[in-house]
Amino acid sequence: MGALQERLDIFQEETRTAYQDIMKILEDKYCWKCPMRSTSMNSRCREVHAGRVLQEAMDQGIYNNLQSKIPRVEVNALIARIQKKRIKKQGGDQREKKIIIQVKGDQNPIFNHDEWLVVKINPKRIVKGDKILIPYETLAKPLLGAYALIAGFPSQIAIANRVFHEGNFWYVEVGEKEIVPLESVLGVLVNVLREGNSI
Repeated sequence: MGALQERLDIFQEETRTAYQDIMKILEDKYCWKCPMRSTSMNSRCREVHAGRVLQEAMDQGIYNNLQSKIPRVEVNALIARIQKKRIKKQGGDQREKKIIIQVKGDQNPIFNHDEWLVVKINPKRIVKGDKILIPYETLAKPLLGAYALIAGFPSQIAIANRVFHEGNFWYVEVGEKEIVPLESVLGVLVNVLREGNSI
């Protein structure tokens, strides 16, 4: 691992200097005209923005490299796998479980405001005919299903037409042969609860 660690150490130093450069660019070119400038030392908005754009640039670089070599649906599956491993390394719980969530109208206009969804998140298995929640539109960057659902990404209901394994990933086919990685499914819709319903 010596050569790998050496390259990672170099990248870490490059990232540190890039972060400093971005902070300076923001201060010199943009922050001076921001109405929140007087409180920026408290809100740390410059630090947050610099970190966000640097992280996005790194993610985009990985995405572009993969997309030049393999099909997009497999890229999405790979990105989702990378995210899962990152979450696992930080101690995140990714077990299959059922949650009850209220979905706002702008997140899913199919449901009323007084309705609650029982959703199985992090599903280990999906079978043909399951009602699943998927993003309304293909995200520019794939986001793990359960996290996208809780973060409020707009979703739609689709029927799983086919579930299949290819390479090292599981995929779900919905609609007119649209393919989504299993990890990108927001969840399996178990039930819709209305006022007076019991769980």
